[in-house]
Amino acid sequence: MNILSEDGKSVISLKSWEEVFERPGFKRGVNPTEVKLKRIIGKYDFSDENHCGLSSCNTSHKKGYLVVCSSNIETNIGHKCGKKHFGVDFNELERTFRKDINVRNARENIQRRIGELEFIRERVNRMYKPEGLELFCRVRNLRESKEGITGALRVKLERRAKSGDEKVYDSVKASEADIVLEEEKRGRELTDNEKELLTVSLPVGIIYGVRAFNTYSVIKDILHDDMPSLLDELDQLDTSMLSDTQLIDWSKRLNGIDKNLLAAQDAIEDCKRFLVDSNIKFIKQYEQLI
Repeated sequence: MNILSEDGKSVISLKSWEEVFERPGFKRGVNPTEVKLKRIIGKYDFSDENHCGLSSCNTSHKKGYLVVCSSNIETNIGHKCGKKHFGVDFNELERTFRKDINVRNARENIQRRIGELEFIRERVNRMYKPEGLELFCRVRNLRESKEGITGALRVKLERRAKSGDEKVYDSVKASEADIVLEEEKRGRELTDNEKELLTVSLPVGIIYGVRAFNTYSVIKDILHDDMPSLLDELDQLDTSMLSDTQLIDWSKRLNGIDKNLLAAQDAIEDCKRFLVDSNIKFIKQYEQLI
């Protein structure tokens, strides 16, 4: 269990009931009619049960809250006890506690990312130049130059890139074995006309890294446009000047860093597979089947 400090900016970690009971202000057997709740300072979920701190309950539980009451008395109460004995006050304090936890987590996340700033910058630069930029330019040129992939083939590849469908098939006239299988499937004999028209799909090959035909732009969008700008802003950020809402918003923005870098890396790998000479040759050779 992590306990929030008075200002909500730091935490104390408690790992057992013993550590909870040893806190200076902790008291068991608190009469809920004689105290008022001031705030919730921790939420626990221990492996073993212990009694509720309220004298009118004393039920054993593993999950609950560490609370501060009037006269700065601390005790532990379960969720149901809190609502039963303190009603609206408990619900409001529970909302405040969740918000405080979210703000504290956001502040820690931002500080962690600030500490990783130079490492992330180096990673972005290493991914973009020279490899990422070169791959981006090669796919872009392939899409836009007259000697590249244009017209109907470009439209077909864009569709495949969107769906991720790499496999290419050809329709051929069904063999006798195929006809037998189809008749077993339908439970009857095929007519001569049905036999003549029956075709089956045979795999011809694979368009490796086909997603790159669309996602190549992710390389520049993330590694050149978005990420450097975000990191520059982060470098100048003063968390002490941010409101709670701004802290949470900033934390959400920074949570996207790993996902975006992974997307850029995936695009780079797809581009490398897509641009292999034999892959491009296959695409142009089997244009009609794509």
